[in-house]
Amino acid sequence: LTCEVMKLGAPDESGRRRPEGTGEFVTVPATAVITAVGEQIEPDLYTTSGIACDEKGLPVVDNNLQTSLAHVYAVGDGRRGPATVVKGIADAMMVAVAIADFNFSGKELSNLEEDVAKIFGKRGQLCGDTDACEQSRCLSCPSVCEACVEVCPNRANVAIKVPGIRQQQIIHVDGMCNECGNCAVFCPYSKGRPYKDKFTAFWSREDFDNSENEGFLPTADGFLVRLDGSTAIYNVDDEACGLPENIRRMIVSVRDSYSYLMSV
Repeated sequence: LTCEVMKLGAPDESGRRRPEGTGEFVTVPATAVITAVGEQIEPDLYTTSGIACDEKGLPVVDNNLQTSLAHVYAVGDGRRGPATVVKGIADAMMVAVAIADFNFSGKELSNLEEDVAKIFGKRGQLCGDTDACEQSRCLSCPSVCEACVEVCPNRANVAIKVPGIRQQQIIHVDGMCNECGNCAVFCPYSKGRPYKDKFTAFWSREDFDNSENEGFLPTADGFLVRLDGSTAIYNVDDEACGLPENIRRMIVSVRDSYSYLMSV
């Protein structure tokens, strides 16, 4: 199998850096090659029904995900192409609101789980009888969501324990991130971009200055922190230093218990 070596190009409008060919090729010996790229939906179902599709063959939908054919909606992979289960669920919720005016407000409270260990214990469970295990399959995302930690190929998103805060907090490590955008793809929150949105630990002043992420950098005079558009040096051991208490605790926790995240 002959492959072209790729490199990351400039960020596109979504902020994701697309791969570009380098012109360098390598040969991989193989007895069998299985291709699993270029998945797409079959647009025939839509076009034969009179539903308008775009240049990629995806159905054109309005803000409520209704197609050009009245009372017909497209959701999940059927409108996006290959995507995540979470995005399919989000589409279904939107359509439920559009069709039946369903109110999901407060429903997340039914998924809250105080026992974090119980939540992690559910992961990887297999169940053949979906009716019998409906509750056991729920991962209680309102209580714990660490998708960006699990899907990062470079382990640039790290869940840390912060004293006084029940949920583990996510720290993004700038020096370990190549901005592949994988965490943004799997983030269940609308327009979530963990590699841009999460509080970030920086390794150098150059990296700090070249980024717009909120985050911190250890210096000889204290911690340089960018927060809410302002940058200043803080003594995080002083509870009255001026930082929000949850942010101060996060920085102290990284320094005291996860110091390896602050060095090359």
